Amino acid sequence: MRYLIQLMTTCALATSAGAHPHIFIDTDFDLVFDDRGRLEAVRIEWTYDDFYSLLLVEEQDLDADGDGIPEQGLLDDFAGKDVDWEAGFPGDFTVTRNGQLIDLGPPKAHEAHWRDNRVVTTHLRPVVEPLAVGDSSIVARAYDPTYFVAYDVPDAPGIEGREDCGLARKAADHGAAMRAVGEDLAALDQSADPFEVVELDDIGILFSDAFVLSCDAPR
Repeated sequence: MRYLIQLMTTCALATSAGAHPHIFIDTDFDLVFDDRGRLEAVRIEWTYDDFYSLLLVEEQDLDADGDGIPEQGLLDDFAGKDVDWEAGFPGDFTVTRNGQLIDLGPPKAHEAHWRDNRVVTTHLRPVVEPLAVGDSSIVARAYDPTYFVAYDVPDAPGIEGREDCGLARKAADHGAAMRAVGEDLAALDQSADPFEVVELDDIGILFSDAFVLSCDAPR
């Protein structure tokens, strides 16, 4: 993510090389199919962790009367600002077909709510060219390549528009991921400034569960 992190920058700089996320988001998503059975969109819901939700409320002035509960009108105004990404940013969600990235359009249909003392936002990512499933290997993942944000998918994601499809979770091996990151860190120049920001290529995918689509009647 590339937004609303000013208050966390110092912490991030001090520990960026340690593969420790600083924002935690529970994610839910649905793959949406059109009336021809093609994948046409992904509906995504993010529930921010307690601490970051409080930061959002304070930084975005979402609680005008100070009662600890953001006003829905202010949340409506905020909706979409958490996904105000720079051009080319993939949006921390990927869909691949046979290992190749599928182009997702910019987010739309934004909503924001306050639920169980946490900020919850939703958006829709259209598939640029609706995708016929066929016998392809379709895999969806929610993750931040830098692992600054940790996305957990606690519940099974859903399917809209088809009754013959499902998603199977292939859980990430966090032990293997930490070992791989440790090997990358060990290969770095140990004489470098310990507070220098270190970029490790796409480490987030190592910690992300993969969701593999299967359909009884490929179309």
